[in-house]
Amino acid sequence: MVKYSFDQRSRLEEIFRIGGMPLSNNKVEQCIRPTTLGRKNSLFSKSYEGAQANAVYYTLVQTAKLNNLDTYKYLKYVFEQLELRKNPDVDAYLLLLE
Repeated sequence: MVKYSFDQRSRLEEIFRIGGMPLSNNKVEQCIRPTTLGRKNSLFSKSYEGAQANAVYYTLVQTAKLNNLDTYKYLKYVFEQLELRKNPDVDAYLLLLE
């Protein structure tokens, strides 16, 4: 334990050299939490197709969030549009909307 502490000394001293460096990375961890949970949930998919469906769903939700859209309304719109198409192509709805 003491040896590890001495080995990390230079990293600890960086905090004092760079005054604006945050002491924790909680903000970053909170931002990636939904992705991590989605990945963990995919581990329990019973089939490849189920995992793929989960990935599409999570991507649609994150696309709505990135574009500051109401997630429920966006998903409702996407599913309504898919019903009207002969060959539903989900990839067309995964692009950033501007």
